[in-house]
Amino acid sequence: MRIVGQIIFSVSVLVILSLLNFVLFKYFNKDWWQRKIVRKINLIIPGIGFIGVTIWFIGNYTNSITLSAFGSVLTVVVVIILLSLIISLPFSAVFNKLSRRRGKKELTKKENKEKIDNSRRRILKGTAAALPLITLSAAGGGIARSFLDTDVYVLPLGFKNLPPHLEGLRILHLTDSHLGIYKHLDDYENILIEAEKYRPDIVLITGDIADDLDLLPEVLKLADGFNSKYGTYASLGNHEYYRGINRVLRTFDSGPVELLRSDGKTLDINGGQLHLAGSDDPVTMRQVKYGFLIESMNKALAGRKDGVFTVLMTHRPEGFDPAAEIGIELTLSGHTHGGQAGLNGHSLWSVFTDRYLWGKYAKNGSQMYLSSGIGHWFPFRLGCPTEAPIIELTSKIDS
Repeated sequence: MRIVGQIIFSVSVLVILSLLNFVLFKYFNKDWWQRKIVRKINLIIPGIGFIGVTIWFIGNYTNSITLSAFGSVLTVVVVIILLSLIISLPFSAVFNKLSRRRGKKELTKKENKEKIDNSRRRILKGTAAALPLITLSAAGGGIARSFLDTDVYVLPLGFKNLPPHLEGLRILHLTDSHLGIYKHLDDYENILIEAEKYRPDIVLITGDIADDLDLLPEVLKLADGFNSKYGTYASLGNHEYYRGINRVLRTFDSGPVELLRSDGKTLDINGGQLHLAGSDDPVTMRQVKYGFLIESMNKALAGRKDGVFTVLMTHRPEGFDPAAEIGIELTLSGHTHGGQAGLNGHSLWSVFTDRYLWGKYAKNGSQMYLSSGIGHWFPFRLGCPTEAPIIELTSKIDS
């Protein structure tokens, strides 16, 4: 039933955005509103959005992934178009107003038989018209980029007291693939094929693996078939609970990939040890339950010997705070999708919040890499590509 809530939310968003666009056109860009085509567009675009929501609902009701995908993409495209217009129309209104003022001045000059230079007015009108086109173009690019191949690359992380036996260890971090609508098994397989070039030693999956649970057994076989030197391990995300946690757990119980759910495992690496800890997910979309994360983390650390280098898998990046307090060296996380918009390797939304969103973080000698993920349930990526980083542990510290 959770998808029904998402559909109701989408309808509400469509209504609100459509009303805002109506107001911005009719009352702030009056010249444009006089044109019949503009008024028609203000009806057609929301109409397409509501058709998309209807198809999305039918797809969900009939368990048709194809219909769900088409309907959700159609809905998302309309939402992004409306948002783009909302961003640009206030600025267009300013330039249109300046253009009208310029027009009045030109009319006065004409009445006084003065020489008229209307180039400035043309520039103002052109700028007003160009702004919506620019934002719509950027929005279209963001949608298109969400379907591009996932970036697979080596990311060195330096640790001052890294044990010699872990020098150069490579960890393929896979998270938030959300297989079923926008990403599929062949996408996952292509990522693994690309990653194989870099020879990762271990594969860690931090939740939100498949929104279509029929694909979960196959993707676990793919991940296990990678044949990394020290195996493949997974932790849970919130979407495992949303889609049906009991079925997910049965799939893991009968599958080849070991699930670390409030559990840990110590591996022998080159004559030394590495402890893997897997945190459970608190499920809630609202305020994260830190107490839950701490309790789950402590269970995953039970039996760990003092001084053993530890990697924590936690779908929620909020787990990094308690992890750093107790000295866990490395945390791997996902969940945020990097905000799906970025600039210069940082989430665009970092300007507005101090939440963990995307990239490398350090605290009290501990480090976290928060991946933007392989997939998404909202097909939009602007300056924040999908990724599957290969974390390389090193004792070399960047100056």
